[in-house]
Amino acid sequence: MKKIITTDELVDASGQQVFTLSQKISSGECAVEEIGDYLPGNLLVTDLSQNAVTYMNKRGCDILMHSVEELQAMGPDYFQRFFVREESEGIMSGYAFLLQQQDPSRVFSFTHRVKPKGASTYNWYFGTAKLLYTPGEENSHIILLMVNDVNSLGAIAPKINNVLEESDWVKKNFKKFSLLTKKEKDIITLLASGLSSKQIADTLCISRLTINTHRRNITQKLELKSFALLYRFAVAFGLIKH
Repeated sequence: MKKIITTDELVDASGQQVFTLSQKISSGECAVEEIGDYLPGNLLVTDLSQNAVTYMNKRGCDILMHSVEELQAMGPDYFQRFFVREESEGIMSGYAFLLQQQDPSRVFSFTHRVKPKGASTYNWYFGTAKLLYTPGEENSHIILLMVNDVNSLGAIAPKINNVLEESDWVKKNFKKFSLLTKKEKDIITLLASGLSSKQIADTLCISRLTINTHRRNITQKLELKSFALLYRFAVAFGLIKH
């Protein structure tokens, strides 16, 4: 019997896929132009400094019936041309939050309607976005976005996994990773770097008592029993370079 995938499972799967893809692109393992057309869905890159699409894979261009060059030339008008205004405004608010937070691990998922050129009705799509960073960069204004028809998500998710070749470690632990706060991620980075609670407290200018509270919360969320596992977790999710 075919397993029914819940909405929460789809959100988690999409989040981990976008996270894995962004890691591969940021590390130079692949370029967005190289992998985009192999993904069974739509892949976009948006430059928030220009409010303009700078890349869309062939599948997305075929749906919208516009070339990448035509979409680039639209600039901010792109967001008004194909989408419901209220939904477009909600997406841009989500992008603005990502831009403000500058958290390399945060993802933003949403549903929205799209009406391609010449179509009379809108179709529902599910999108997951995150900021795309270049090595050594602490701030980014580039959005990486994966979009799929809501009716095909259950079938597409495993195919995307096959393309990305996600590790079992990332898939198993992404849900735990998503529960961490930014402060907890900062502390994991310092712990994995070998710093003591006192050194972390001095670095972050907070009390050791607060650090110990964060450490207890981290232990409860991650359920990792050793420093080796914590280190592996930090490396897998880009919190520390190995």
